[in-house]
Amino acid sequence: MHPDAAAVAQAFAPARLTMARELAGMRKRDLAEAIDRTAAAVSQYELGQSRPSSETLHRCAAALGVPVSFFTTGRPHLRLDTASAHFRSLRSTTSHQRQQALAHVELLWELIDQLDRVIELPPVDLGVPLGLRPAEPAETAGMVRTAWDVPAGPVVHLVRRLETRGIVLTQLPGVDAETIDAFSAALHGRPMIVLSHKGNPMRQRFSVAHELGHLLLHPEPAPGSRVHEREANTFAAELLMPADEIRDRLPTPVDITALKEIADGYGVSVAALAYRGKDLGVYGESTLRRIMATLTRLGWRTGEPVGSRYPGERPELLTRAAELAAAHGLPMYLLADRLHLPLPRLRDLLGLPAPRPHLRLVHGGEDPNPGP
Repeated sequence: MHPDAAAVAQAFAPARLTMARELAGMRKRDLAEAIDRTAAAVSQYELGQSRPSSETLHRCAAALGVPVSFFTTGRPHLRLDTASAHFRSLRSTTSHQRQQALAHVELLWELIDQLDRVIELPPVDLGVPLGLRPAEPAETAGMVRTAWDVPAGPVVHLVRRLETRGIVLTQLPGVDAETIDAFSAALHGRPMIVLSHKGNPMRQRFSVAHELGHLLLHPEPAPGSRVHEREANTFAAELLMPADEIRDRLPTPVDITALKEIADGYGVSVAALAYRGKDLGVYGESTLRRIMATLTRLGWRTGEPVGSRYPGERPELLTRAAELAAAHGLPMYLLADRLHLPLPRLRDLLGLPAPRPHLRLVHGGEDPNPGP
């Protein structure tokens, strides 16, 4: 049974209001307008300088789409800031958008904490220690391929491989996710890679490999660091397109059809393969520009056709964990209750589709099966 607003007002946790507001993608002034209070009042609530009334808490809950009980203290709470995660660029996103993304990760951490009490998630074992920088980026990628028993050829089922090795992957819900590239963070020994809905499956595979590079190479995040970004790109390129295999396969002179066939075989975009060719010295700057111009005319820079071999991988670890927990005493409705979330919000967090309505045919008027 959830406490009423008056009880919550006595056990109010300021950080919970901040988290709910950031999850909703609202600024303080937006929430203030929604609850008929001032932005200064909202700031005071979140700083713990004043306590909202039960009526104000009801208004906050309605505006933010959570039950009043979400604002109670007494639950574990992980607080992240921008410096805690590997963000690619601080210029392409606002602080507001990054905080919404980080709040999503904070809530996922609480979900994982609840699931860990019932089931055991896979241990973190990537074959290479996290964050110890054992070698240069390309060499590290080679070590990972060896540890994964992928000595040659494409790395298939990249998302599945990472999930079975203890990495949590998730997709950001919401409109603001369109403005954010993938990012990653290590949360108390449980690394997480957060994907956006940007790009096609081949681009997303490269993003996953890029974030894995950050986790392995950079124990201390440096959001927007060009050095870190370049090293993560080098790692991803070698993991997905090993130099010793790719260099001699690249067509010279350039043939877009041949490039597309190779790119599809390795699960990367033609653009990524072209840049790889440039980095390996197969293509010069002018050749790369011509390839990019051709891809632009074809519309492939944003909408490259997806090959049948890599139709797209969706994270499944948390979904399956929730299903297993439900079979062992923690059904979805109870998990939602423990997280103080509406059930649809929990399904969204897990990446589950909304349940289909159950329909039945209703006969009106005459009896469809009249007697003799």
